[in-house]
Amino acid sequence: MRISLLVTLLTIFAFINPALAVDHNNIDAGRPLSFDDAESVGFGEQSLEFGSSVVFPQNKTVGGQFSVEYLHGVILNGHISIGIDPAIGGRTDNNDTDFDIGNLSVGFFYNFNREYDDVPAFAVRTDVALPTGSGSQGVDFRLRGIASKTVGDYDRLHLNLDLDIKTNPDTGDRSIIPGLILGYSRPIGYPERFDRTLVGEIGVLASQESDGSAVIRTGVGMRQQIGLQNVLDFGVEGDINTGNGGDTQLRVKIGYSFGF
Repeated sequence: MRISLLVTLLTIFAFINPALAVDHNNIDAGRPLSFDDAESVGFGEQSLEFGSSVVFPQNKTVGGQFSVEYLHGVILNGHISIGIDPAIGGRTDNNDTDFDIGNLSVGFFYNFNREYDDVPAFAVRTDVALPTGSGSQGVDFRLRGIASKTVGDYDRLHLNLDLDIKTNPDTGDRSIIPGLILGYSRPIGYPERFDRTLVGEIGVLASQESDGSAVIRTGVGMRQQIGLQNVLDFGVEGDINTGNGGDTQLRVKIGYSFGF
C-alpha cells in the first residue's frame, strides 16, 4: 500500500511540475538557438541565463551581442522572465557600433498541457520590450505560440509561430513582423547517458525592412549538463536574406545557465 501511494504521489508531481528550471533537455530561446520548447520552469524554481555571441553581419564590422535573463516559476506551468540584451560593434539593425545597453524585456510563459498520446504539448509566450536601449523608441511586443511533439523514440520537434509588433518602427521598417521556426532536439548518448542534447532549427522570418525579402534562419548547437542545474550551451546560427537586404549575418554563440 505504501509503495502504491508513493508511486501515485510521484505520478501526480511529475504531471503538475515540469522539468527542472535548468536542464539540458528543457530548451529556452537563445540557449543557444532561437526556439522555445513547450515546457515551463517548475513552480517555485528560478534560473539565471547568460549568453554571448560573436556576430558577423554582412558588409559590416564584427560585433558582439550579449543577453542576461532571469526566469521564475510563479505559478504551476507558468513562469515570468526579465531580460536585457547589450550589444557592441557591428549589428544588422543599425550602423552604430558603440556599446548599447539594449532593451529591457519582460515576458510570461504558460504551458497549457503536457504531451500525451498523439497530442503535442502547447504553450504561449508573450514578451514586452521597453525602449531602454540607445536610440530606441516605442514599446515592442512579441506573441509566440509553441507546440512540442516527440517523434520516434527520442527526437522532438518544436514549432514556434511568432508575431512581432513594433509601435514606433524606424523609417522604412515593418511594424508587424511574422515568423515561423521549426526546432529539433535529441538527447545524445541516451539511454547510456543523459547529459547532452543536440539542437537544430530552420525558419523563415519577414525582413525588418518593409521592402525586404524573407529571411531564412538556420542553426545547430549543443546543450551540455555540467551539474544538477548547470548547463553550458554553444551553437552556430545564421540569417540569410533572400533579397539584397541587410539582415544577413552569422552568429557564433555560447551561454551558461544555472538554477536555484
